Amino acid sequence: MLLLDDIGGEVRRGLGHQGEQGTVNYRTIVLAETHPIFTECLLGMLGIKREYTPVLDCTTLDQMLSAAPDREDTLLFLNLDATASRGSAALTDVRKAYKHARLVLICDEADTGLAHYALGNGVDWVLYKTASVSELRSTTKRIKTGIADDITVEESDAVIERSTLYSKLANLTPKQMTILRYLRDGLLNKQIAYELSLTEATVKHHISLILKKLNCYRRTQAVAIANRMM
Repeated sequence: MLLLDDIGGEVRRGLGHQGEQGTVNYRTIVLAETHPIFTECLLGMLGIKREYTPVLDCTTLDQMLSAAPDREDTLLFLNLDATASRGSAALTDVRKAYKHARLVLICDEADTGLAHYALGNGVDWVLYKTASVSELRSTTKRIKTGIADDITVEESDAVIERSTLYSKLANLTPKQMTILRYLRDGLLNKQIAYELSLTEATVKHHISLILKKLNCYRRTQAVAIANRMM
């Protein structure tokens, strides 16, 4: 997969530092995942031992963005639920900070729309927690070889629609994502203003921008998207 740098040029990503039998020797592992048992099993499948390879556990997106050097032998694991608030926009943030490191998106459930969006926006591999053991082994094998996945999910209308919605949500600012969550939870403008220490006029302005970015005409449409996607 090719990435674009800040001026639109291609950033080519190779196979990193090759080990024996075509495997990549990842020198640093960064984990943003909330379930330690799963991460330890994952590291075991990859043949990575904490006593030999630095493994950095992150609980926030900000920690992840500055946790490790931007090198092809840095391996990032990101669960969007582990970083809170940013949603699919977190992928953009990670790729701005790491143009060369390899990125694995961990999904709590199978979501082909998210996989389609992610693989088209800088993610190298998508790993579902609900996958079978054989599927997990297949994915970890590809991670060890350093060969990124292509967008191979079925491009049905439903998948494309969901992928497009993730793309729109990624355009929201952190403040707008927070406001959208409050809208989803049924809070009124006055309540949102109180929670965020903003004026009602500022909240209304943010909501107008949210509706525009999501291509919605009514507040209820944005709430419906939030209920589906967040």
